[in-house]
Amino acid sequence: MKEPKYFYQITVEKPGGLVMPIIIEYTYADGTTETATHPAEIWRLNDKEVSLSKATQKEIVGIVIDPKLETADIDTSNNSWPQEPKVDKFEEMKQ
Repeated sequence: MKEPKYFYQITVEKPGGLVMPIIIEYTYADGTTETATHPAEIWRLNDKEVSLSKATQKEIVGIVIDPKLETADIDTSNNSWPQEPKVDKFEEMKQ
């Protein structure tokens, strides 16, 4: 097994009180994707935020938390990196 080329650290915050699994979709520079699911028990050690490490051979160009909207997250505006541009509903209707 090759030694990883890239190391990433992802910090996920939980401002509400509901404990849910963390589902992360990684998009690599070559266009492939990988989804990782971390069980809800991950919040046992710290119920405010969790840091996850990812070591890989490929460069990550995008990260989306809960890509299929399977959890009870009510603020999905902060679930991606790089941050997706916010579309104003009024401007969207004008187009």
